[in-house]
Amino acid sequence: MEEKRPMDPTRRLLRVFGVKVTDYEERTAALLERAAAATQPDEMLQLAAEAIDLTADLNSRLRDMTTHVLDTQARVLTELRATIDARRE
Repeated sequence: MEEKRPMDPTRRLLRVFGVKVTDYEERTAALLERAAAATQPDEMLQLAAEAIDLTADLNSRLRDMTTHVLDTQARVLTELRATIDARRE
């Protein structure tokens, strides 16, 4: 039996982000179908509000992912620079 290990932060973020993107695609496709059939202005406003909420949520997850990547890059570059500088001395 394979032992379950806790997921590292990068894999966890990627999994959450991947699920969020897939959910966004599915839900906005359904919204677009509903919008094509909508006949009332209130209906269109409701669909737009749903799209806004879905997009804001996806943007939040994208921001988390981007921050993680940029932090990782900064850490690598800082450590590499310190190693290079230490060898020059």
